[in-house]
Amino acid sequence: MSSIAISRQNLCDRLASIADAADQPLLVDGPLTDTAHNGRARLLRNGLMVVAFTSLEDFIRARTGEVLDCVSRSIVKFEDFPDSLRIAATFGAMKAVQDRARMAQRSGTDPFTMLQDAAHEVASTKGGALQLSRFSLGYSGSNVSSHEISEILSCLNVKNAWNQITEISQRAGFGGIPLKAEYDSAAQLRHSAAHSPTANTQPADLQGFCEKALAIAIGFDLLASRAARLLRDGDAQILKEKIELSKGISLRFLDEVKGGYAEKVEGAPKAVKKHADRDSAWLISMPRSLKANQPLVERNKSGLPVVWATPDLL
Repeated sequence: MSSIAISRQNLCDRLASIADAADQPLLVDGPLTDTAHNGRARLLRNGLMVVAFTSLEDFIRARTGEVLDCVSRSIVKFEDFPDSLRIAATFGAMKAVQDRARMAQRSGTDPFTMLQDAAHEVASTKGGALQLSRFSLGYSGSNVSSHEISEILSCLNVKNAWNQITEISQRAGFGGIPLKAEYDSAAQLRHSAAHSPTANTQPADLQGFCEKALAIAIGFDLLASRAARLLRDGDAQILKEKIELSKGISLRFLDEVKGGYAEKVEGAPKAVKKHADRDSAWLISMPRSLKANQPLVERNKSGLPVVWATPDLL
C-alpha cells in the first residue's frame, strides 16, 4: 500500500470518515421540538461540508504540485513545453505567489521566504535544473473552481478536461453524471455552509458529495498523472497538441468479493487472480499494474472505488 500517494490516501481517509459521520445520531435531526439538538446537528453538518470540499481542493492542489515535480524532471527543454504550461510556470506562478504572500503577511507570517523560493523556481525556467513552482497551477484564487481544474489539465495538454474526468470515473465504477455540474453544485453548498446563517446541509448532501468528490479526484488524478509522465518523457504528440487521454488509459481493479479480492482487468471476462486479503492483493497485483501501465483501483462490495494508485506517478 506504500504505492498510494500520501495526498490521495489523505483524501480517501477524510471522505470515508465524513461519509460515515453523516449517519451518526449527533448529526441527524431529531423531533422538531428538539431545537437545541437540531441546531447543533445543523452546525456540525455545515462544518463537515466545508471540510469535505476543502479536502478535495487540497488534493487537487497537492496532486498538481506532485505533477509539476514530475514534469520538472524532464529532459525536454522548457521552451519546448506547451505554451500554456510555460505561461503558468512564469506569469501564473509570479502572480499567485504574490497573492499568497500578501495573505501570509496579513496573517502575521513571514512572506519573504515564500516569495524568494518561488522567484528561484521561476528563474529555473531560464536554464539549469528546472523546478516548476507549485504556485504555477491551482492557486489563482482562494478556492479551486471548476474552471481552474479544467485549466490545470489544459496546461498539461489534456483536451476536453471535464468530459474526460467524467469518462474515467464512470469506467472506474461511478455513475455517468457530468461531474463539472456536480462540482459547481457542491461549491455552492460549501459557500452556503460557510457563509449563510440559514444553511442547512443534509446528511444525504454530505454522503453524496463524498462519492462525487472521489469520482472527480480519480478522473483528475489519472489524467494529470498520465499527461505529466508523457510530458516528462518527451512524447511528441502531447508536446505538440492537446489530446484526449482517457481512452488510452486501461484500468485494473481489485474488487472486494466474498472471501477476499478479485483482481480484474478492465473489459476482461474473467478475474486474473483471487487474493485472500487486501494487503496481499495490493502486494501481488501492483507489480502487474506497473508492468502493464494500468492504474490500480480498489472497489468495495458495491463496486465503488475507495482508493487507487497510478503507475504514471505513484
